[in-house]
Amino acid sequence: MKKIVMLVGIGNNDRGSARLASEFAQTVLVQDGPINHHEVWENGVRTFNGPEIPGRESRLLEGLTFGMFGIARNISWYHQFAHGERCDLVITSAYVQTVAGLWLRATGKTRKVVCIVSDYLPPTGKFSVRIHRRITGFLTRLVARFSDEVWAVSPRIPTVKVNPQNFVLPLLIDDNQTTADMRDEIGYIGFPTPDHAIDVLFEICRKHGFKLNVFGDSPYLQSIKHLAPRNAIFHGITNDNIKIGQVLSRCFCGYAVYRNTGPLNYSYFGVPSKCLQLFASNVPVVTTNTAHFTQSIASSGAGCVVEPVREQIESAILDIRAHFPVYYAAINRFREKWNTDVRQFHRERIGALLETSVSLSAVQITGNDL
Repeated sequence: MKKIVMLVGIGNNDRGSARLASEFAQTVLVQDGPINHHEVWENGVRTFNGPEIPGRESRLLEGLTFGMFGIARNISWYHQFAHGERCDLVITSAYVQTVAGLWLRATGKTRKVVCIVSDYLPPTGKFSVRIHRRITGFLTRLVARFSDEVWAVSPRIPTVKVNPQNFVLPLLIDDNQTTADMRDEIGYIGFPTPDHAIDVLFEICRKHGFKLNVFGDSPYLQSIKHLAPRNAIFHGITNDNIKIGQVLSRCFCGYAVYRNTGPLNYSYFGVPSKCLQLFASNVPVVTTNTAHFTQSIASSGAGCVVEPVREQIESAILDIRAHFPVYYAAINRFREKWNTDVRQFHRERIGALLETSVSLSAVQITGNDL
């Protein structure tokens, strides 16, 4: 049986990617981040779902060590969850997991490594931040160069150009089969910073009495929590898509606003993965013209693209509430078209990688027989 192991983080609908990959080979998904988790997929069906364990490594320690402890952790998890068996393909995200994947390839545990690059951090800000980002950028370019293929979630990410086998990875949008009934709440997903303008969302929800659901946490969120409307619910950090989907099925609007929309902001280079989760439950989104993906939101009518000012944000939220069925239907059309391209990408890339891997294996066996 062919086998794929995914050593990834959380946030880019990695479950969806594992489900698609499992149509070609048994896929072991290992997630490393604020939540540690693993599961197994075969033929589009999840056959094992492990527990969710809070990550122990602090973000400060991770930053100071450039995630080096994570390399050993991911190698250990590979041996534990893949039962030490050799696999055909390792798919990684971030340089930490990719270093682990390259080590596994060098030691004969896998034949191919694909590196997914989810973001690019421009070397801006105070001196220590600029130095840290230059180092992590160098490490990302290094592992990307030595990977068999590199997949970027956005065509704006420059890091992947070091490898001629680079492709733009469209991320799957799930369909939670939610109805358009009883939608009177607002949802936010993420790790809030001042750039996310969540203080503006608090103000709008207080003014109109909207119930707000917040998934995620951060020191900044804790510092402004007292500004939230009284009926706001803070769900914390979770990787439970079922719980998230149940809450979002009550929401008429999602929030993905960024104050900084230019190329000096990391969000300009990535993909607002929170939008993928919102669209999975047919929740239209209010966002800003930040990422390349935003163009698809604007053209499809799946949400409102605004300037990061209170008046436009409030007007967009009220428009979505007044015309929710129109946005709901637009998301259905957009998701169907988008996911057709996602499936085509996985068929082409994973099919080619596994076919090459099998061919190489056959050559090696023949050579040994000689």
